[in-house]
Amino acid sequence: MLEKFESILVKFDPVFKWMSTIILGGMTILIFIQVVFRYVFTNPLAWSEEIAKYLFIWMTFIGGYVGARQNKHIGVEALQKALPGVLGKGVKSLAYLITAAFFIIVLYNTCAYWPRLAMQTSPALEIPITFVYLSMIIGSLFMALWYILLALKVFQKKKEEVKA
Repeated sequence: MLEKFESILVKFDPVFKWMSTIILGGMTILIFIQVVFRYVFTNPLAWSEEIAKYLFIWMTFIGGYVGARQNKHIGVEALQKALPGVLGKGVKSLAYLITAAFFIIVLYNTCAYWPRLAMQTSPALEIPITFVYLSMIIGSLFMALWYILLALKVFQKKKEEVKA
């Protein structure tokens, strides 16, 4: 059951990795263009900073999921490793569940404020501000699902352990 769920999440990995690459590249190009226009032409662009800021927000949540999938987020494991067997696994699982709960709260609150956000537009480009908050929904949903899966997998016996 957990393997099936994980295989579904794995299918999204290339999409998130490409999105992260495109967003980071776009931010870099936009900031470079902004610097050139500001200091070379002494005529800064009003819209480039806004787009770069919104891309940074997207990068935070989309890249956050990529980092979670690759186990790149920092964590304090001293207590978990100090406790024997099931207690250590319990602490590890609890840490994953607390992390998942955080992202579920972010997801819930973003969805709760969605109607208010739908009425707002960005200052320079006048794009719907919901475009920015959509990244919070997508990233938080996938990170919550991933950490729930990790919490459940802590107690699942590995195939190598079963054979031994």
